[in-house]
Amino acid sequence: MSATDPVVLELAALKNLGEKTALWLVDAGVRSRSEMAKLGAIEVCRRMLLAGHPVSLVAAYAIEGALTDTHWNQIPPQKKLEVQRLFAVMKRGIAAGPPVTKASARPAAKAAAAAAAAASEAAPAESETKADATAPAAAKSAPKTPAKPAAKRKA
Repeated sequence: MSATDPVVLELAALKNLGEKTALWLVDAGVRSRSEMAKLGAIEVCRRMLLAGHPVSLVAAYAIEGALTDTHWNQIPPQKKLEVQRLFAVMKRGIAAGPPVTKASARPAAKAAAAAAAAASEAAPAESETKADATAPAAAKSAPKTPAKPAAKRKA
């Protein structure tokens, strides 16, 4: 998408936004002011961050101002504090990554684990059979003891 695309031009015309931010918005899947309003400033920022763009708190203020047709520096202090808090929560969520579901909790994983366990019990692993076949009989039955350290010589 280029800077001359109508979608980019429409977004870039919003207060506080420019061509670069408009391109980032489109890259993040946000293609109109109404879509921005539906998502909210924090979700829009989250999508831009996940798309790989270096979005800051000031960008969140800019998007909030674009939605209310207010210069980002004129947003009321209480609203700025709310945006700041939500932005920090969103950033921590991204840093933590997606929630992880234990493999044992997923039905497909349970079935695969059961099949793997049954297969390993039925036949020894290939590496074990090769090692057993090449090892001398005495080595198989001999207990393993650590080697004794050599005595130190005095010079």
